[in-house]
Amino acid sequence: MIGEHVVTVDGNDLSCLVDQCAIRYGRDDTDGQPEAASATVDVDLGDTVMPAYVEIGAAVIIETWLDGTAYRRFTGLITDVSMGWDDEGSNTPDAGIAQLIAVSPLAMLGRRVVGDAPFPQELDGARVTRVLNLAGVFPDPAESDPGTVQILPRDIDSQDALAVIGDTAASAAGILWEKPDGTILYADSEHRRNALFDISLDACDVLVTPTWQRNLSGLVNKVSVGYGIEPEGGGDQPRYLAQNDVSIARFGLYNYTSATELAALADAQALGGLLLARNSLPVWVMPDLPLDVKGLSAEQTATLLGLMMHSLISLTGLPAIGNAPTTAALWVEGWQETLAHGIHEIELSVSGYCRTAPAPRWDDVDPALTWDQARGTWDEAVCFGPQVPGDTWADVPASLRWDAVPAGITWDTYTGEG
Repeated sequence: MIGEHVVTVDGNDLSCLVDQCAIRYGRDDTDGQPEAASATVDVDLGDTVMPAYVEIGAAVIIETWLDGTAYRRFTGLITDVSMGWDDEGSNTPDAGIAQLIAVSPLAMLGRRVVGDAPFPQELDGARVTRVLNLAGVFPDPAESDPGTVQILPRDIDSQDALAVIGDTAASAAGILWEKPDGTILYADSEHRRNALFDISLDACDVLVTPTWQRNLSGLVNKVSVGYGIEPEGGGDQPRYLAQNDVSIARFGLYNYTSATELAALADAQALGGLLLARNSLPVWVMPDLPLDVKGLSAEQTATLLGLMMHSLISLTGLPAIGNAPTTAALWVEGWQETLAHGIHEIELSVSGYCRTAPAPRWDDVDPALTWDQARGTWDEAVCFGPQVPGDTWADVPASLRWDAVPAGITWDTYTGEG
């Protein structure tokens, strides 16, 4: 009996036979696209027969109920069924057990072939939506992002939809993701801008002391980004090249090279600059955040169960150790979850705010800061941390160097002169 957690298969309640559910959602890090969510359901049959509705292709929904409200934890279809017997001596023949594996709708995109006609040049969000529609998925435009960069025309000549979308998302710094209810959406490179905290947690809410890590993994100090159309006579795409000489001198050479679908040099420059700014120095990373669900208040638990990929967490009160942070703003990238009778365990996969936040705009700078107090160049100002949305400099591109304006002028008093 799985208690307050409910498992339905093709609309039939299987909960009374379920021992445990293990769910994986999202991605473990920020280097790639999210994988399809999966659920492993352990079933205790005893001396009963597996219900006939439990079959390959049957729809699985897993929910947790709290104060009369259902919170969706997984939506998908059964792909694997295994049956056997528990080792109970002479009672073994009457100790039937089974395991079901289900995957979310995102996995189905890998089996749907698209590309009967060439694609035109279009925004990355439009390209993703086009491919999703061809695969039979129709995201709500109010929830799925439109895109920010122009993607080259392409004649893919029949490929699976997931691979085609993956190419576009990687080129545009976007993410193809899904909600726990199975809704598939696209997040463009601006999706996480001006996000507000969804929940604030204290170190006491964490099950064990988390571990900060800082190493050379993911370091990038030289980029080569392909863009545009290959020459008619053959050859490679034009490329944008850039490097961080200070990082190279200190850590050695760490190359990043990519052939993208970006149409414009400016977009390749923006992508290359952002990669260098984010990754040219080692940063503190907290990959996993195991939460003490039992210790949370009912309100915190409800908020936790409403989180999904792109949710923002404030974590405070970490014990001081060396120069590691004691507070953090963390994006939810995914989680591993275990559900059983009296058991609800969640280990969040998280990333630091500045690892995937969009590059700052003028409006993100503290208005009291004077021009000569700003450190470095605008291109080096990759992240100022979570911001309260404003409107003074919203959407104004950076075009001046720090030292091009009189030192006494602040960001909010600048009039465009001098």
